[in-house]
Amino acid sequence: MTQKIVITGISHGIGKSTAEKFAAEGWEVFGCGSNGGDGRGMEIAEGNPRIHYMQADISQEEEVRALFAWCGPVDAAFNNAGIGFEPREIHLMDAAQAKRVLEVNLFGAALCMKYECDLMLKHAGGVIVNNASVSACKAATGADAVYAASKAGLLRLTAEAAAQAAYRDRIKFFSVIPGWIETRMTAADDKEEWKRKLPSGRIGRPKQVAELVYAIVNGQNSFESGQEFQINGGGFLL
Repeated sequence: MTQKIVITGISHGIGKSTAEKFAAEGWEVFGCGSNGGDGRGMEIAEGNPRIHYMQADISQEEEVRALFAWCGPVDAAFNNAGIGFEPREIHLMDAAQAKRVLEVNLFGAALCMKYECDLMLKHAGGVIVNNASVSACKAATGADAVYAASKAGLLRLTAEAAAQAAYRDRIKFFSVIPGWIETRMTAADDKEEWKRKLPSGRIGRPKQVAELVYAIVNGQNSFESGQEFQINGGGFLL
């Protein structure tokens, strides 16, 4: 029987690469994005019969409910959708932007987990992977403070879910912690500077995160749950 995964933020970057990786391995991929108006979400679905796309804003519960009614039972989920804005000092915070970051990056992931867990408990169980950030683990990464806080919250959300007795032996929860990956969000960064700083000597690519997520999901029968997987070229050491 073909396995199914739902991936949020599928239109570009890490989400897109992860969708392509799972599809290439024979999975049915159900993805969503809130920026479908630019056509990228539909393009990835039209180019691959194993990838299915729906426009949805994960901060809105009615849209999340519709997403999971559409995709039905899934074996795995990758809560990848996230947004960020230009870093600024706390006293210069744009309140509307900060609220939006928290709504998508933290509350939106929590909403998705609500429906993912419900579906998995009713069926064969599964594995959930949340996409955090190296900025959740250390300061002075160049990320906006509210963005970093949203990702730190996501790490705790993942760990607390893994510790809840209701999911024991049924659902496993993990976090991935990317650092400097070549995506739209890091397009304005000084890549040469980070290449000089990072122990890896290079910037990561979305495909590498996708391969890590696939490896985590396919180890779902292992002993672990609640672990955090660093993938940032040694950036957590700086």
